[in-house]
Amino acid sequence: MEHKIALLGFGNVLKAFAELLLLKQEYLKQTLDTEIKVVGIATNSKGLAINPAGIDLTAALQLVKSGQSLNSLHVGEPVADTFAFIQQVPADIILEATWLDPRTGQPALDYVRAALNAGKHVVTANKGPVAYAYRELKALAESNRLGFFFESTVMDGMPLHSIAREGMLGLATKRVRGILNSTTNSVLTRLEEGTSFEEAVAEMQRVGLAETDPSNDIDGWDAAVKITILANVVMGADIRPVDVDRMGIRNVTVQDAQIAVKSGKRIKLVCEAVREGNQVKASVRPIPLPLTDPLANITQTASAVTFETDVLPMITLIEGNSSPTTTAYGMLVDALNIGRGRR
Repeated sequence: MEHKIALLGFGNVLKAFAELLLLKQEYLKQTLDTEIKVVGIATNSKGLAINPAGIDLTAALQLVKSGQSLNSLHVGEPVADTFAFIQQVPADIILEATWLDPRTGQPALDYVRAALNAGKHVVTANKGPVAYAYRELKALAESNRLGFFFESTVMDGMPLHSIAREGMLGLATKRVRGILNSTTNSVLTRLEEGTSFEEAVAEMQRVGLAETDPSNDIDGWDAAVKITILANVVMGADIRPVDVDRMGIRNVTVQDAQIAVKSGKRIKLVCEAVREGNQVKASVRPIPLPLTDPLANITQTASAVTFETDVLPMITLIEGNSSPTTTAYGMLVDALNIGRGRR
């Protein structure tokens, strides 16, 4: 069975997706009788291309690596912009991983809306659309009998949403807790080792874990967006990131981190959503956790989430160090599930 997909964005994640697809294509044919053909790629700065016969992914990767435009791979009429691309590309599934403002979810949110309105299934790795408009987008997808999948939005390729959706049927989730931002978790680990806050952040920037402006991580915005997703998707809440009681790690010192360690604890930026009556309240804040807490032992760029339910007291999922490839894998699985008829 052949599935035609289009890529919105061609940064680290979707380049990793292209590489993963090249690696796995023959395996998918042999084991799942599935062929995935990329028929379009659209970017803001690297051009765009549509080819109904299939984009040469090796050529696309080489063009971008050498700083050249993807336009040379385009076949057919000119395409005005990303929204026109969404309408014109002959794809069944749109994979979206574009730049966005984490405080509004745009422009990714409008891209997802446009794709669903155009009758195309959507897989997104972007947190914004799910955090800001989950109910709307889910309803839009259902009304059009389309898939709207977002496994890679939290914990990269870890099948967190699949487990919550299919492996926790009949369970009422009372609380969700997690270590969900690798940058802050790595900084806190470095503080324990005696590295100053400024030096630790600079180190994260050097290795590509933190942006030039690290405030979305350091001030807890990224974590707030992720706990919003879990609260809304897993617990049925209807909150926004601005509703999260948020405190980042900017004021945590080496002394704070080392005092916690000496007392048998570790400071972690804990994301939490708790059911209180008919409401779900969410928070993000640095908390000294005892070493008996599974989250206390999540160090460096690892992440984890713990579900507390009415029947199973604690379910903890741990992901090792993440990468664009693990995020790309989550998107691949979503695309395969859509191809298998899951909605």
